[in-house]
Parts: sequence; structure tokens; C-alpha cells
Amino acid sequence: MFPFPELRKGQDAMLDDCRAAFAAGKHLLAHAPTGLGKTAAALTAAIEVAREQGLLVVALTSRQTQHAIFVETLKRIHAQQPLKIVDVISKQDMCPREDLDESRYGVFQAVCTALVRNDDCRYHSGFHPDFLPQVFEDPLAAAELKALCRDEVQCPHRVALEAAQECDVLVCDYNYLFTPWSDVVWERIQRPLDEVLLIVDEAHNLPDRIRLAASPTLSLQRVHEAQREADRALRAQLSILERLVDNLTGHEGEKEIDGGSVSRMLDAALKQKLTDLDGFLRKLERSAQQRLQRGKPTRMGDVAEFLNHWRFLKEGGDLRLAHGGDKPWQRKLSLRLLDPSVVSAPVFHAVRASVLMSGTLRPRSFYRDLLGLEAEKSHKTTYSSPFPPENRLLLCVDDVSTLYRNRGDHLYHKLAASLTAVAQATPGNVAVFFPSYALRDDVASRLGDHGKVLLLEEQGASPAKRTALLEKLQQRDAMLLAVMGGIFGEGVDYPGNLLSTVAVVGVPVPPPSLEQKKLEEYFERKFGDGKGRQYALTFPSVNRVLQAAGRCIRSETDRGIVLLYDKRLGHRPYRRFLPKEMRHCTSSAVPALVRGFNVPRKENLPS
Repeated sequence: MFPFPELRKGQDAMLDDCRAAFAAGKHLLAHAPTGLGKTAAALTAAIEVAREQGLLVVALTSRQTQHAIFVETLKRIHAQQPLKIVDVISKQDMCPREDLDESRYGVFQAVCTALVRNDDCRYHSGFHPDFLPQVFEDPLAAAELKALCRDEVQCPHRVALEAAQECDVLVCDYNYLFTPWSDVVWERIQRPLDEVLLIVDEAHNLPDRIRLAASPTLSLQRVHEAQREADRALRAQLSILERLVDNLTGHEGEKEIDGGSVSRMLDAALKQKLTDLDGFLRKLERSAQQRLQRGKPTRMGDVAEFLNHWRFLKEGGDLRLAHGGDKPWQRKLSLRLLDPSVVSAPVFHAVRASVLMSGTLRPRSFYRDLLGLEAEKSHKTTYSSPFPPENRLLLCVDDVSTLYRNRGDHLYHKLAASLTAVAQATPGNVAVFFPSYALRDDVASRLGDHGKVLLLEEQGASPAKRTALLEKLQQRDAMLLAVMGGIFGEGVDYPGNLLSTVAVVGVPVPPPSLEQKKLEEYFERKFGDGKGRQYALTFPSVNRVLQAAGRCIRSETDRGIVLLYDKRLGHRPYRRFLPKEMRHCTSSAVPALVRGFNVPRKENLPS
């Protein structure tokens, strides 16, 4: 069943470990470097055990770009052993209706719900169970399923969820299992979690993704916009919410507030208008749907969605904040989930077994704690890299520090001069990853003539723009400037030695804030032993550095250079996470070392 002719070095051990974990009902945290073949090992093991025990394999990814790797591997397995496979992404991305293409997700969801309820969507009402066998003839990526369903006038998302009720392998996003509302989707799939073998790809992303999905915001401006749309009675009720947000936020700073008291205050005030919070929410949602059916945009649904989050997310491990400001869009309430295990622990307790895998899953006890895995059911393993160490030059540039107090013209010119010289000394593409767009732009504006096409990652760029940028990179001889933690620093693969040199500038430590302070305090209370700062700051930061650095070498035959521009990475607490072969140098010495490595003679390598 294994989809390739041979097992790679280390892949055989991972395959055996995955088999053992799935068969015994355990959780395996697998720190496995790029190029090991994690996907093939985990899928093969899961499918073998699932077939023996009559279980469902669910493979979760954090980005749509990673679905392709799973589906391609499953197509290879299917060629040997027929499988029923479903690949599903978000409902909006699968929707064939062009009139909803550019809508915000909240608007899309409200319109979709109204269309389905009124039987006004020909794709949804066109569904017929007799269509499902076509879905299983060959493994289909979500885009292929969408194209097939468009031609057959079927709703791709509905077809995918119907097919999931009888499939062998389901590939989907984290959101299908790890959000406060994922139970609704899972009820449609009708497969009990205790019959699921779970694979979590790029598992280092899971804690932050859970937090993000459960951390909504409501601004005073959004309430104003909803008021302008509402009828007279609802406008009066929204004015109560407006006054509450106005009183809580003030004109400056941010402060912690009690979520329960806010809900009680709002409920009590609404009762003076002959309604309560439940009635207010129902009217908001109904009014939003009516407006959308008339083809008009609305903010009322956004307000209702926020209040539902605020009210129903269980208290504990979360932070309720009021943010002040002079402008309405600055004054807002926000909910911040501090502890992702509030959402993830029940899932891991429910599934039969799981494999969590990543090239940066260290320290694994950090992820076990953060996600609420049971210690007695968890096993942690590190697999060695299959790459020849001589194929990579790894340097820590230790006369540079991007600490905020060090930033200024001198630092920006120093970084720009070194990076310009590195680009000149590198045949092929160079990628530079920064902790923020602001630092990226400060350095980019001071670059000299490096002789390459300069490509800048655009914040919030559409998938089409990201694809266009990657196509330019394919033409070689470019210099990409992007950020750590973004799509290019983590979610994109660079095959065929596409990147000759990767430079990582700085350490992406979050700036001080009340939220960051409360996060550190929460982890210290929960785990003790100085883990508050490690779990809130150190470990997430170093993993983003490692993810960006790992973009360089993607196969056993690749050669490349990784440059770490920050002296902090050469010392505690970061040094223990970096490879032993890392060497130290100054920024002025880097270009000569880069040239020497690109002429692969032993005497040119640094001692």
C-alpha cells in the first residue's frame, strides 16, 4: 500500500511508530524534518489500521496549499488499493455561485443560509444521492470536485459532506474539528469521533489557529453601521449595545472586563425595551437575512455573530478586553482565547488515536500541554533529517540584533548592505523573512543594486496574487522579502531547489500588550516552573524562525544557505533548538562565505 517504491531514511521508523500509535489508541507527537515523507508514512499507517478496525481516517491541514500533497499521495495509494476519498475546504471556496464570489465570509454564510432555507439555490436543491458514486470513482481535490459539481448543478460542499458519511479518508481544514461550532458540521457527517484516526499536519500551527477562530472583535463603528441598516425598534435596541460599548471602551488604552457582567448588563437593559438577549439576537439575524435577500450588504449579522461568541464560549482560559481610542473603529470589545485546550482537549479525548506531525514540533511537551493531550496516552519521537549535512551552510550572524531598542537607521543600513551583498553572491533566488512588515519595509527601502527582481509579499494578498508572485519566483534570479508566520514563511513549498539562500532577520517576539501579559500569567498559573514566558513567547517565536529557515532545503538533493540575522539565536533560550552544525560570523563576513559555499570546495567553507 505504501505509495512509493522505497522508504526514505527515517521514514520506515515513522511508519512503524504511526502504525503502533493508531493500533494502540495513542497520540504520537512526531517531530519530523522536511523531506522525511511524513504524509506518506502517516497516511499509509492510518489506512492500514482503519481497514483492519473499520475506522475513518481524517487528515487535517492548516492551509489549502497543503491539501494538494495529501490528495496526491492518496491518489497514489488509491492506484494500488481503491479508496473512497473526500477533500473538503470552506463552503465559500467550494461554492460555484459567481454572485457570492467576493463576499465577506459572514455575508456569504448568511446569504447561503437564506437561499437554502427558501429553496432558492439551484445547486443545493439539485443534489441527488445517485451522484455520489461519481465522486468516488477517482480521488478528487476540492477544486476538481467543485468543477464536477458545477457541471452537474450540484452544491460541492453539500456533496462533500454527504460523501464524507461513507468515505474511507476525509481531508479537511482544522476548522472542521477544532472550532467551538464544529459539532454542527460533524453532526452532518454522522461519523462518531471514537471511530476516527486523526492526522494533524503542520501541528505547530494548531494552537494559534484554534485561538484565532475563537477570538472575535466588535467595534463601535460596526455597531453604528448596523444601526443605520435596522428598523426603528431594532435601532433602539442596538443603541443600548452602542452605549455599552461606548462606556466600556473609553478614549485610550485597553483593559480587561468581565464577560459575564457585560452579558447581564446588556440583557437587563434590553428587557426595558421588552426583549432579552435571545430575542435581540434572533431579530438581528432575521433582519440581516432579510436585507441580504434584497441584495444589500449588512453588518447586523456580524454583531449577532460576535455576541453569540461572547456569550457561548465557556469562561476560563479566555480574556475579555475593551480597547479605547479616539475614532469609532478603534473603540472595540474583543474576546481572546488564551487556552486552546478548551477546544482541542475534548477532541483528542474523543478520537480513537492521532498523529500530530511537523518539522518544528519542539519541545513536544509544549504542544502536548497546550493542546490538552493526556500524558499517559501520548508518545513523543524525533526523527533525524535525511539531508546530507554538507548540503547546507547554516550561519548565525551575531553582530546584529533586531531588539526594538536597537532599531534605527544604523541597523537598517547594516542589514540592507549585507543582504544586498548576499543577493549579489547568490546564483538563483533569495528569500528574506522578517518578523514584521514594518521592519521589512525599513530594510527594503535601503537595499542597494542587487541585480535581482525584487518581490514583496503583500499583506492580506488574495490567492491569485500569491500564485502570481510564486510564478515570478519560478523564473529564478529574484529576491523575495516576506514575513515569518505568513503564507510564504510557512505554508508554501519551494521544490526543485527554488530557493538558493534563505535569510531570517530577527526573532518574531510579540510586542508587549495586555493580552500577551495575561497569556504569560495564565500559562504560569496552569503549568508553573517558569513555563509562562516559554509557552507565551519563546517557543512560538523560535518555531516561526525554524519554519522560515526550513523553506530552503526541501529534498535530499537540494543545496542551500540559511542565514540567521540575530545574535539572540546563538544563545539561550533559542540555541538548543537549532542544529549543532550552526556556525557564527559577522554580517560583513557573510558574502564571502556565501560565495565560498556556492563554489563547493572544502577549503572555502568556514572553519
